[in-house]
Parts: sequence; structure tokens; C-alpha cells
Amino acid sequence: MKRVLLLVLLLIILPQKLNAQSCEENGTRVSIILEEEKEIVPDTLSINLRISVLTQKEVEAINIMGEIDKTLKGLNLEYKGGRYSVYENCWWEKGERRCSGYKGRVEYVFLLKEVSQQNKIFEILNGFKEKYGEKLKFSIYRTDWIVSEKEAKKAEDKLRLLIIERAKEFSETVSKALGKNCDIELIDYQARTPHPLYIYPPRAMEKATVEAPEPKREEKTITVRAEVKLKCK
Repeated sequence: MKRVLLLVLLLIILPQKLNAQSCEENGTRVSIILEEEKEIVPDTLSINLRISVLTQKEVEAINIMGEIDKTLKGLNLEYKGGRYSVYENCWWEKGERRCSGYKGRVEYVFLLKEVSQQNKIFEILNGFKEKYGEKLKFSIYRTDWIVSEKEAKKAEDKLRLLIIERAKEFSETVSKALGKNCDIELIDYQARTPHPLYIYPPRAMEKATVEAPEPKREEKTITVRAEVKLKCK
């Protein structure tokens, strides 16, 4: 746990002679930036998967993607996405637009609790690759260890409470220093989520049984930063 004081205490006291009435009515305002950090071990392996098909008929592309989709869902793994598109395969050649067959694409983001679960996904894809050959391609274009929203929120809530305690201590300190009664007027929070770790595993799967690389699970830093404003009278 780190406690970081980011900005120098800004203390504004209005001159008594020139603004005595303003001071009496509005009081003295003090602001400070407080920050709390916590190291947390990521609990979710995020895998971004893109599947592409190339067929002569539009319905064939849809059927292949539907078959893969049904099989992947049968793993009962948490995922996002699953949106797909099918469009005519066209290109420009010597100034003319040429078309042949149809392309389909579907993308998923799997959120895994165990590293070994990725092997089940790749084994299924490898099986479909053997079945459909050049009609099917897939790529894992990014994997990263992330902190789930649930765990991140838990950590952020704890850090917010610590900032409240520090704000109270700060209010008492300033009250003694100024000989006034200082109350917390505002605590403006800003949470910073950890940056993902990007790892690129092999795209081609040659064995029937797949054992994908295991990304290192490194701690992520969750930070909550807040501006605290006091009003002293």
C-alpha cells in the first residue's frame, strides 16, 4: 500500500483588510490531492479471438460460423462479443472491381479463470480447421491478464475509504494550524484502472491436443486519486 501526496498543499487565505467581509462570509478554502494505491493479482485471462471464413456461397459461411459458435458456447466459458458479418469477397484488379465468393467474420473475447481453459478453445478451433481447411482461418490477436470488474471495484472501494480517513486527518491538522473549524466540502474521486499486459501466442495450431503458452500473471496497480476541498471558518 502506498500513500502518495501528489500536489503541494494549496492554502488560500484572503487578506483580512481588503476582503474581511468575504472571508467572514465564505471562509478560507484549502485543497489537496490525495492518492492511494494497491497491488492486486489479476484474476481473469482475456483472450481476443477472430474467426474468418471464405466460401463460395453466403449461406455456407453463415452455417460454418454458426457451427463454430454453437460448439464454443458448449464449453460454458464466460465471453463477450459473438457479433458476426458476411459480405461479398471483392477486390480491385487493373481498375476493375472483381468478386468471388463470400467472407464471414466473427469475434469473441473470452474471460477465463483458469489458464488451461484456453486449450479447450484452441482444440475446438484446430478441429474445425482440419475439417474446413483453407475455408477457415482464426487468429488470437491479443491476450492479457486483467482484473475483473468485481475485484477492481472491491479494491477501489477500500482505497476510497482510506482516502476519507486521510481527508479527516488532514481536516483536523489544518483546523489546528489555522485555529479554525475546517469541514470537508468535497471529495472528487478519480480511479485509474491497470493497463493490460499484451502477449501474442502462436496463431497456427498443428497438434491435435493444444497446449497454448501461459502468460505470466503479474500484479496490477489500482489507483484511486481524489481532490479534497476544505472550508474553514
